[in-house]
Amino acid sequence: MQNTSFHFFIGIDVSKDKFNFAIIDSSSVLIKEGFFPMDKQGFSAFFRVVEHFPDSIIALESTGVYHINLLSFLNAKELHVYLVNPSLVKRFAQSVSLRNTKTDRIDSIVIAEFIAKNYHNINEFIPTNRDEIVAIARLRENISRKVARTKTQIKQYLSLVFPELIDRVNIFTDFFLTFIEAFSSPQQIIASTDKVRSFFETHNTRGRKVKITPDEIIKLAENSIGISSPNYAFVVKENVKMLRFLNKQLDEITERLLDQVNEIMEDDMEVISSIKGIGEVTAAHFLAEINDINRFENRKKLAAYAGLDPSVKQSGYMFVKGRISKRGSASLRRCIYIMATGLIRCNPYFRQYYLKKRKQGMPHRKAMIALCNKLVRVLFALLKTHQKFIPEHNYL
Repeated sequence: MQNTSFHFFIGIDVSKDKFNFAIIDSSSVLIKEGFFPMDKQGFSAFFRVVEHFPDSIIALESTGVYHINLLSFLNAKELHVYLVNPSLVKRFAQSVSLRNTKTDRIDSIVIAEFIAKNYHNINEFIPTNRDEIVAIARLRENISRKVARTKTQIKQYLSLVFPELIDRVNIFTDFFLTFIEAFSSPQQIIASTDKVRSFFETHNTRGRKVKITPDEIIKLAENSIGISSPNYAFVVKENVKMLRFLNKQLDEITERLLDQVNEIMEDDMEVISSIKGIGEVTAAHFLAEINDINRFENRKKLAAYAGLDPSVKQSGYMFVKGRISKRGSASLRRCIYIMATGLIRCNPYFRQYYLKKRKQGMPHRKAMIALCNKLVRVLFALLKTHQKFIPEHNYL
């Protein structure tokens, strides 16, 4: 139950090396302000200040990662700490002042004024492992992007060195990645035909057999239009090594993400996985990004958090809805888009919705945004009610 007898409100603006604070009373009178370094001594000095202001609320903006250490310190001191959305603070500042002045000192005062007027509608910060899981999800997303970029580079340079190989085989199987490491150019293949045949005998024994023969590879090399460049061949080989390293990283991070999400949010994973076409990795990433569905009062707020809500332009009495705002979590938005792409292929319920939008004249991308919003509505309803997906149900 929240304390309703707060007398002081403390706003903190955090940057990399320091944090500014401002303390106001219930009448918005500035009582004290200042700044401290972002280190142990600075944290302790700030706490000594706060001790002189009992029945106070402390608010910080959720900005990157710089706020986390201070937030953790204050929470361990059992203070009333609130983590607030920067966009809400910005809108509040615009509503109470026409000035464009922005400094760390002014920002801390604005945060204090914001929490003084809005703390009844915001929950106190409660630390959980869920806040750490999103870091794992973001790391996995980052590695996935690096994997995609490295694959593109391998294709680009291999198309210069040995384009015929790209046309005949899937070069990203384990077999052919190992082959390219050993023979990164047609010239190496031609100069080592016995070794090529030996490679096939040694490595083409596990799993699905490759459909091309070593003699066919040799013939492709002999007739290749590729550039005879040791440097390009070197780049191909090194990129393959990098890809192997990144794939190993990705597997390890994915395993950790799934373990953590299943341990803390097992029921929610079962709910989302009940929708055919959503894989466990994207389900885990989605849950890591939203943290807890109860943070969102309604589906519109979840859509806004993902940046899938329409931007609105106002002129007098005219309101015009534009493209999606993209003001929320870009990682969550990408995750939902990936989910929607899979649903078009595997789930008749969502595919029919997408096709209906296309028949209404929507281009592909606009229909995909509509599908993403439909998916958000369904996921919100399922997670709020702890029910599994039923295709026949009408999810408004």
